Amino acid sequence: MPALTVATESQSLAAEATTIVRKFAHLRDQALLLALVEYAPNEKAKANVAHKIIQCGDSYKSEGDSRCLSQVADFFWRNVILPGSVSAALTAAPNSLVAHCPVRVTGGKTPEPRSRLSQSGLSSAGDVRSPAETEAINDLKTVIETAAARDNHRCVISGKLDPESIASGMEPVWDHGTRLLVLPPTRTLLTHDLSPEALSIPGNGLEVTRVAHIIPFSLRDSSRATSGHLPSIWSALECFGGINLGALMHGGINSLDNVITLSATVHRYFTELQVALEPIPDSPNTYAVRTWGKVAPRLGLPKTVKLLSTSPDAPLPNPAYLALHCAICRVLWASARGEELKDVLDDLEEVAMLASDGSSANLINIAIYRSLAFSRVEA
Repeated sequence: MPALTVATESQSLAAEATTIVRKFAHLRDQALLLALVEYAPNEKAKANVAHKIIQCGDSYKSEGDSRCLSQVADFFWRNVILPGSVSAALTAAPNSLVAHCPVRVTGGKTPEPRSRLSQSGLSSAGDVRSPAETEAINDLKTVIETAAARDNHRCVISGKLDPESIASGMEPVWDHGTRLLVLPPTRTLLTHDLSPEALSIPGNGLEVTRVAHIIPFSLRDSSRATSGHLPSIWSALECFGGINLGALMHGGINSLDNVITLSATVHRYFTELQVALEPIPDSPNTYAVRTWGKVAPRLGLPKTVKLLSTSPDAPLPNPAYLALHCAICRVLWASARGEELKDVLDDLEEVAMLASDGSSANLINIAIYRSLAFSRVEA
């Protein structure tokens, strides 16, 4: 079907869905449903969301019951917004694999993730190494090393260089002829001006970097019996994203095109859905930097960035994944449910730990059940 026809159809469906929401949806659900329609990241996604709302509108007309629209709102809230937010809680969790895997370069190698787990007090192999954890640790180590090299050991948004890349012997040499920074012995060229004079300029400088998963690492256990709500989460993400995410399931969550190197500061706000990269149409690998909240807009981040890979064999972050992440951020901040989310995440901070088998599905299930409690109270 021609792109223009698809766009026209999705716009028509979106207009019908918007009318239904304004006429029939509960006030608590209106802002979220309208945001889902408005900020779906592509025409297919917009049509997907609109179809679900229109079906509920038909149900309301025949039965006079608005609960169907509330169920649609809660479906996307629990399966799209909450999982993205839980990734931030997982990152902060003392036992989290992700929390203890910052991208650091020591002697040219990333430290073993297990050593960072040991720093949290889990020093016994019996305490740490379930088969699932062993597999996750090995996958993370590989993807961290490769992503760090691909992204030149720097935050792809702020441009700040990981100081450990210098401490490990990769002493930067400023080439005044090319005005580029050379990192021996690989002779990798950095596109940011990191001369001593430039280090004092906002947006340049040094900061420890971390790897961030675009589609959350916490969804990696989708095929396990302990995964609980994860299959429905994948289904909802594909519906709202308008894309096939099959490549990320069953261990594919650590694919190079699903990770991005960020400074520790940017990483925090990226996982908290306060910083995002929005693809710029007709400009490959070029993104507008979007920020929300009280702090992220004050970080001095550039308005646009262009992602580059140091190796043709290392794929860049998938623009469809980044567009989905950005859309989730937009929906969250337009949903009028910020306080509800804050309370859910506050609860998670008290119980933030991996399940006994190494699965992070535990936290997602807790978040969803906590959200169910909010619905019962407000009904």
